[in-house]
Amino acid sequence: MTTLTSAVITALISSPAWAEQQNNKKKVEQDDVEMIVVKGQATSGLDRLITDEELAKIQANDLADIFRSDTSINVGGSVGMSQKIYLRNVGEDMLHISIDGAEIAEAVFHHAGRLTVEPEILKQVEIEAGTGSAAVGPGALGGSVQLTTKNAIDMLKDSDANFGGLLKAAHFSNGDGNKLSLTAYAADDTRKYSAIVSLSKSDIGNLEDGDGNELVGTGSEKALGYIKGVAYLTDEQYVSVSYENLEEEGDILYKPELIPSNKNWLSPTKGTRESLIVNYGYDAIDSDAIDFRVTAYQTELEQTRFYGESPVYGEVVSKGINIKNKSQFDSLYLVYGLNYRTDESSLEETPTKEEGSVIGIFAQGVVNIADVVTLSTGARFDDYELTDWTGQKITDSGVSPNFSASVEVTEGLSLSAGYASAIRGPKVKDSYKVGYYTNDPDLKAETATNLEFGVDYQGENFEIGVGRYQSKIKDPIGNMAPWGKLAENLDHDLETEGYYLQVDFNIADFYAHIDLNHATSEFNGDTATRYFHSSTATSMGDNYLLDLSYEINQNIRLGWVTQYVEAMDPFEVLVDEGGDWEETLSVYKQGYTLHDFYASWQIVDSLKANLAVKNLFDKTYLSQGSVEDLTHNPGYEIISGQNSAGRDIRLTLAYSF
Repeated sequence: MTTLTSAVITALISSPAWAEQQNNKKKVEQDDVEMIVVKGQATSGLDRLITDEELAKIQANDLADIFRSDTSINVGGSVGMSQKIYLRNVGEDMLHISIDGAEIAEAVFHHAGRLTVEPEILKQVEIEAGTGSAAVGPGALGGSVQLTTKNAIDMLKDSDANFGGLLKAAHFSNGDGNKLSLTAYAADDTRKYSAIVSLSKSDIGNLEDGDGNELVGTGSEKALGYIKGVAYLTDEQYVSVSYENLEEEGDILYKPELIPSNKNWLSPTKGTRESLIVNYGYDAIDSDAIDFRVTAYQTELEQTRFYGESPVYGEVVSKGINIKNKSQFDSLYLVYGLNYRTDESSLEETPTKEEGSVIGIFAQGVVNIADVVTLSTGARFDDYELTDWTGQKITDSGVSPNFSASVEVTEGLSLSAGYASAIRGPKVKDSYKVGYYTNDPDLKAETATNLEFGVDYQGENFEIGVGRYQSKIKDPIGNMAPWGKLAENLDHDLETEGYYLQVDFNIADFYAHIDLNHATSEFNGDTATRYFHSSTATSMGDNYLLDLSYEINQNIRLGWVTQYVEAMDPFEVLVDEGGDWEETLSVYKQGYTLHDFYASWQIVDSLKANLAVKNLFDKTYLSQGSVEDLTHNPGYEIISGQNSAGRDIRLTLAYSF
């Protein structure tokens, strides 16, 4: 292994909970992750890695579960379709989100989330908080979230067999829900050819909050069909093809992120995400300069709901190709390539559509100097083009550079710092706005900058990481008021600053993880809120998390997770400044403490039981990731998110064969 590989590619992951919770920290090979791995959290590249082991222990069933143990990410809402991702308070509309390289470019409906995924098939989730590496893709103003699904080799990695399967049955006490999944996988003796098929179905009724109140419109049925095949054509070449179809339907509120009202009624709703992804790779055996990959994909997001008696059908289709090559030299690791994506957003009832595209080229390099200093620098150029539903054509382009460095001061102690910028040009609107919401003809690209500093220390059986970050998104595209129908560059920047602290302690069979994140996000001095800023930004009180686990023996593991979210002092927000409806509203976000318990028992080699109790003490609360409770403001009596679910006892039996 070269110096660069040991110092950079095989890098430090700051929490064994994100790896394998073993006594020794997991070494992450670059081939295991899409993002560049660089030592030091303030550098451009991978910040967090959530593995399938983490998802299995809490029996993750939605987005909020997936990001449960990461205090930098805020996901609220008991309705799956309402859940939106906020990374350091910056919303999913400002993030680069992909599944197996296929970008999820836009939501279908602004009152619903952009990402739908079945945690059952996830291998891992990679997170870069804040603008960073040029290699993650276009439009990562607030960071990126990249999800990777499992393949047959992942399932067979600890087996000498060529065929296997996994049958899971789960029960959820809250909502009296059930979930069944069947996964089958196979490979030949040489592991050159492999395939995996996964089918799952769940049916969960309306949930209840901690006081026993029914949460209207929270029940739904989900069905997943997933298949992936991989073939190594030669020792240097491979091709993979995957197809996924995820459907969710039920009687869901028309605007699922808000409470029921005379303007927000139950509506028969169906949402679908369908994706087809083809990968080709060429890794030259006799050259470290050629490790080539091409990803071509098509993703379709669809939603149908009823407005009164009339169905409303929206669709977003994204097609793209990503070309990437990795080159490794004595002291340099280099990733470079091209991204191209087209998007089409349409509303059947209008009928109109918008078409957009982005093409970008990028390069990101990592240099190691004397095993003491690691430098990472790169840039990308992106060119955006949009033809909106009125026929108006808008274009913009720009360069996004970044630079970061990590210095090992003494053995185990490193300092890191980084600066990065990104642009994102005008893009298609969500489908339900097409035909109704217009664009300012002078619309221009949004630009983001991110500055970070970090200190990491790794001892014999513990790690500490602390850092500070400051980001600014200039010329954000939005509306002057939540109900505004003109997309324009807002006069005020979105400014976020904060800090984090992470401590990991691992002795023998006991593991502890402490995670703290503090962030404040403002537009022109006003605190960012989900209702007023939608998928662009929100705010959350200080978020503390303690994760304890103990391995009684090789078959039984127990765990406890406590999360404390600090209340936010009452604050005021100016609405529709200078407009006809200008007024000042008061906002308050309650704090809460949650406790989760989990246990796993390997009963026999082929049978495993998992128990998870979410919200153990049946707390009634409104997640700070949901729409804020504004009902005490005259005229806003129907503006609030629904409470989160109360206690939920989840039991899963998994039989492998």
